[in-house]
Amino acid sequence: MSKSRKTEKAESGNTNMEFVEKQQVSGRNKEDSGLKQNETENRKKSSGTKQEESGNRKKSSGTKQEESGNGKESSGINQKESGSRKESSGTKQEESGSRKESSGTKQEENGNSKEEPEKKQVGSRKKKKSSEPEQGSKPANVQNTIESEEKQAKKRQGGSSGRAKRIVLALVIILIIALPAGYIGVAIYYRTHFFPKSTINGIDCGNMTAGEVAPLVDAQINTYCLQVWGRHHATGESRTLVGEVLPEDISLSYIDSLGGVEDILEAQNEWSWLRGWLERCAYGYSLVQGVMFEEDKLKETVSDWAVCRKENMIEPRNAYISDFEEEIGGYRIIPETLSTTLDLDRVLETITNAIYTNQSAVDLEQSLCYLEAEVRQTDAKLTEYVNSANTWLGTEVTYDWNGNEVVLDLDILKEWVVMDSDGPVLDEEAVRDFVKKQARKYNTIGKNKKFLTALGIELTLNSPNYGWKTDIDTETQELTELIYEGRKTEREPAYSVMAREKGNNDIGGDYIEADLTHQHLYVYQNGQIAFETDFVSGKMNIEPSCATPPGIFGLTYKTRNATLRGADYESFVNYWMPFFGNYGMHDATWRRDFGGTIFQDHGSHGCINLPLSAAAVIYEYVSTGFPVICYYYEVDPLGPPDETQMPSEEELLMQEEPGLGQEAQNPVGGTASEPGAEQNPVGGTAPDPGAEQNPGG
Repeated sequence: MSKSRKTEKAESGNTNMEFVEKQQVSGRNKEDSGLKQNETENRKKSSGTKQEESGNRKKSSGTKQEESGNGKESSGINQKESGSRKESSGTKQEESGSRKESSGTKQEENGNSKEEPEKKQVGSRKKKKSSEPEQGSKPANVQNTIESEEKQAKKRQGGSSGRAKRIVLALVIILIIALPAGYIGVAIYYRTHFFPKSTINGIDCGNMTAGEVAPLVDAQINTYCLQVWGRHHATGESRTLVGEVLPEDISLSYIDSLGGVEDILEAQNEWSWLRGWLERCAYGYSLVQGVMFEEDKLKETVSDWAVCRKENMIEPRNAYISDFEEEIGGYRIIPETLSTTLDLDRVLETITNAIYTNQSAVDLEQSLCYLEAEVRQTDAKLTEYVNSANTWLGTEVTYDWNGNEVVLDLDILKEWVVMDSDGPVLDEEAVRDFVKKQARKYNTIGKNKKFLTALGIELTLNSPNYGWKTDIDTETQELTELIYEGRKTEREPAYSVMAREKGNNDIGGDYIEADLTHQHLYVYQNGQIAFETDFVSGKMNIEPSCATPPGIFGLTYKTRNATLRGADYESFVNYWMPFFGNYGMHDATWRRDFGGTIFQDHGSHGCINLPLSAAAVIYEYVSTGFPVICYYYEVDPLGPPDETQMPSEEELLMQEEPGLGQEAQNPVGGTASEPGAEQNPVGGTAPDPGAEQNPGG
């Protein structure tokens, strides 16, 4: 509330005088145009005068006091009090009135500074009233009373402040003395008592002595129960409750619980009670108490359990490898039998330790109380053996065996793989027998073959060195390695001799056909005759051992400018093409006549003698392994030969192969030392009768 709005009260003698601030704009004041411009300031400037007039009016009435607050004041003061009750209050209000009067004066000065015309008008009005006593002034006795009261109030305030300081000082001194004493007192208390929130073995022992806690700890023995877990004696199922041990079963009791509790209390630092209280600490202790029981009763209790009876125990059995199983196409590990046979001494030891350490449960399986199999399903050797055997059995080899598909897979391998105590064994002899069997079935070398001659006659001819021949040793070794690796592959077997084409009739469309009966030779390309010529073969009548052998052969090799040596001859040739041992084809420059029946009495030592030009052409057609088919007709399909065109005997003798010391006609240089005897047929060996009987020529 602003000072201009406060009520001033003054009392002289026993009469209550109230100075109530009342702001009222009279009709006379409204005539003043200066007051209209600043109504708030005029009210403040005239408050002293108005209050004096109001005080005089109230003094004359003597009975009523009326306070009228400023219209702008938020709370407005309206008070009616009796004079007798407000004596002291009047005095204070009189002091306040004095202060307000001075405030009014100051406000009047402020108003004057704002508006000079208003100041002059107010001054004229005051002069008109100067004959009247100033209503805003206080009587002398009232002023003295105010000063006296102010002095007394200051004294009272000074006295109260001194007393408060003395009280505070006294309290501080008391606290300085009391706090350490209280802290020490509480510490002494916790020397014999546990801190709040302390537990021993789960028992709340806060603010309790050792003597109070010990009986509670002893009482825990009555609730003790040791559960024993293990395997079910019939099914072997783990985590089965097999028995329980109760205190009454073994006369179980604690030893010196009080001493243990006292030891824990002694370890407590009583001086840290405040820190624990402030931090709300919790103290948990585990008391491992000494116990005593009767071992004989424990043994008797355990022996009564079903799992501990001998007749209920299942003996362990080692894991092992099964026989071959069709369902899985291999071998597997049969797991060990889960034993339920207990080592009773270890069982008692385990249970005893559990009781001494106050455990509530123990697992006999985890404590290794069962007699276990020595060899388990996870055994490294068993795993290795099974994996190896199944790897071998997983082999799949698809052969192209001379044009025939042969499959080696589980159906065959299961008979070759056997399991013994040292692991799986592959029957390598069975592998070799398999290769031999396929070789006998699909080899064509040395077998008779059907051949259709140029005259359309089908003959059956042997093939002593031509065809397909399996290299049994090499293929056995390679197949064995494939089985050990467990490979899945497609392959051809290893061959020692190969024909030009696969199949039983493996001659193909490119070959040489030598008709020994008619002494005529054909060169075929793609099944068509590409070249033909007459020749002279080995002697038939005079020296039957020099006859050119019939059969299907493969060219061993070819060479140029060779010297052919025999027991009684040495001949140079320009083209040498052996096909069976020392039997071969070559040019015979010492001959002028070829074909007909010359071979019967004046033939070669076994070779096919060719005109030089024909030998040169044939040489370009053939290569190593090129089929050479030689044959005689048992019955000449063309009838007896025409001998009228044959040379004379003398001419034929002159055309025979020259002996040692003789020179052939038109020799062309170069030498070769029995090349046929040194070389073998393509890819392997074959009978070499020519080397023994007729060494070429």
